[in-house]
Amino acid sequence: MIVNMAPVDGVDITPDNIFNFQIQSKLAGANNAVIKGTLRFRNSNLQMSYTLNYTIHQGINTPGTEQINPQWQFSSTALRNLFMTYKRLPAGVYEYCVSVMPIAKTGSDARTNALAEECAYHQSDEVFLINLIDPDNNAKIHEYNPPLSWVVNFPYASELTYRIRIAEIKQGQNPQNAVIRNNPVYDENNLQQNSIVYPAYAKPLQVNQPYAWSVNAYYKGILLGTSEFWKFTIIEDTLFKAGLVSQAYYEFVKHNSDTRLYAAGTLKLEYNSDVPKDTLICVLKDDHNNVIKFPQSRIPLLAGENRIDIAFDSTLNLKDNKSYQLQVSTKANKTYSIPFTYLNPLYLKN
Repeated sequence: MIVNMAPVDGVDITPDNIFNFQIQSKLAGANNAVIKGTLRFRNSNLQMSYTLNYTIHQGINTPGTEQINPQWQFSSTALRNLFMTYKRLPAGVYEYCVSVMPIAKTGSDARTNALAEECAYHQSDEVFLINLIDPDNNAKIHEYNPPLSWVVNFPYASELTYRIRIAEIKQGQNPQNAVIRNNPVYDENNLQQNSIVYPAYAKPLQVNQPYAWSVNAYYKGILLGTSEFWKFTIIEDTLFKAGLVSQAYYEFVKHNSDTRLYAAGTLKLEYNSDVPKDTLICVLKDDHNNVIKFPQSRIPLLAGENRIDIAFDSTLNLKDNKSYQLQVSTKANKTYSIPFTYLNPLYLKN
C-alpha cells in the first residue's frame, strides 16, 4: 500500500479536505484497515488526530469521497471549535501524517505494523486579514501618544483578542526584524478592541526615532495570524492649544479655497442663503480623493443666516492633523470647496 498526500500537500487543511489523500493498494480484494491521521504544530503543544475503520479496495482509494465516521481527538476545546466550527487552523508550520494499518484476516483484532505512512508539511497562512489602519505605513506623525487602530475581516471577529507590539527600529533593520528581535517599548495582550491610544504608562516615544508595530490575533489563546509590520516616526510636536484653534463659524461663501481652516472635532460653518428654502449637499473627501460617507451629507437651509455644526468626532474616525475637503453644492446650483485640517479634540492641549 502507498499513501499519496499530494492532494492535501500545499493547501490549508480544513474538515472538508483533510481526508482527500489517496491510498493505493495492490492487494487483492477488500482489506479492512485502521487509518490514523495526526496533525501537529511545530514548537507548540497544539495537535489533533483521528482514527477510522476503512475498507481498502484494490486500486486507488480516496476516503474523502466516501461516507466515513472518524473518531477525533484534540489537544484543546478551543482547537476543536476553531477547526470544526470555523474551518481554520492556527498560524504556524504543521506536520500532517497519515498511516494505514491493515487488520489481520485471522479472525482476531490483531493488527500488523503500519504498511504505509506518509507526511505532508505546510505553513498555515498568516495573512489573516488583519489590516493596520492608523498610523499609515511610513507615516510622519505629530503625537507622542498616537491612536493605533486596525481591522479584521472574519466571521468570528467578535471572539478574538489582540496583541500589539511596538519597537524601535535600529540602523539596518526593517520593521519586521525590529518587532521580532528588539525589546518592545510597548507590548499589550488580551485587547478586545480594535484600537488603542499609546498609553502614558508605556515608554515615552521619541522625536525622529522610527518605530515599527504589528498586531497578532488570537482565538481563545490560539494564534491565528499576524498583521503586516508598519513603520511610523514622530517628527515634531505640533499639537495645537485649544485656545489657538478658532472655533468661530466660518463664512465659507466668502473664503472659498482657504486652506487654513481647522475642525477641532466639529466643522463650524456659516451660510447665508438668499432663497427661502435650499439644501446643502456635502461630499467629504480625504487627501487621496476618496469619498467618506457621513450622516450630515444633506443639510436643509432657511433664508438668511444658517449656522451649521458638522460633528465629525461623534460620527467618523477621521485622522488627527490630516487634510480633508468638503465639497458643497446647493439646489440653487452654487458650488464650493472647503479644505480643512481635522484635529482630534482628545489631543488638544489646554
